[in-house]
Amino acid sequence: MLDLVVLAKRKVADRMVELVLCSPDGTDLPAWPLGAHIDLVLPQSRIRPYSLCGDPADRTRWRVLVRHEHFRQNSTEASASRYIHDHLAPGDRIGCRGPHDRFRLVGASSFAFLASGAGIAPLLPMARAIAAARIYPWSLVYMSRDDEEGPLRREVSSLGPRATVVSEYDLDRTFAAAAPSAAVYVCGGSNLVDRAEVAAAQHPRVSLHRQRFDAPSRTGGASCDVLLARRGERIHVPAETSLLTALRANGIDVPFSCGAGICGACVVAVLSGRVEHRDSILTRAERDAGSQVVTCVSRAADHHLTLDL
Repeated sequence: MLDLVVLAKRKVADRMVELVLCSPDGTDLPAWPLGAHIDLVLPQSRIRPYSLCGDPADRTRWRVLVRHEHFRQNSTEASASRYIHDHLAPGDRIGCRGPHDRFRLVGASSFAFLASGAGIAPLLPMARAIAAARIYPWSLVYMSRDDEEGPLRREVSSLGPRATVVSEYDLDRTFAAAAPSAAVYVCGGSNLVDRAEVAAAQHPRVSLHRQRFDAPSRTGGASCDVLLARRGERIHVPAETSLLTALRANGIDVPFSCGAGICGACVVAVLSGRVEHRDSILTRAERDAGSQVVTCVSRAADHHLTLDL
């Protein structure tokens, strides 16, 4: 785990701050790919993922955006964001894991980036890189109704006429106009991502890559038995218990971070059985392959799974 220092903290919207993090001794931070995120390790064992939004070429500092999730009173996400907004200050030390590469920029004929709120964080570096390449058609749409998001709006607008800030947007228009083999990247809350998934289903020639900043609404499901192939053990997962919780309760140290199916830290390989995917990180192709399960939210579609553990 890295020990970092908060170099700066500034308000960029009504309920959003930007943190600038650096090494205490000024040494370079690890390199990170476009779309990467880090896990901030906060007091009381709270661990939350945040997308890097700065310049990958600048190894002296990392930038992340943190939205104050005040309406989720009892969630880990709300607790972490309250701590960062209300207590974390420049000069404070903070633990960090990563960077993690779970939201990759793929090869495509063209690119469309759609974001809302803090979802702009991973898409800004991607859009900058594609714009600098001067090879691919691209566009960036930032959906914002908050007049106080001035710093973020200006950063989006600085990318030129292909980057726009709007209050409402017809997502189907993006998918309908996309060329074959185009890639559409969507990042934001469930409302935006759900709408994008509906639009993408009507345009299968376009590849959708999405990352949500909140948990899916479905919880629970049927109970199941899970065979751990390498250990030769079988465990039972009750209906209201996640795979991750059951695995860790039985001494299987599966890494985890978000607990909401949005970071990919707890992905485990599936050897047999069908998965009911409830995450927001696996691509359509990865879901169809059925060879991975995001254990914090996804479950067995039947009553049995065999995992590579």
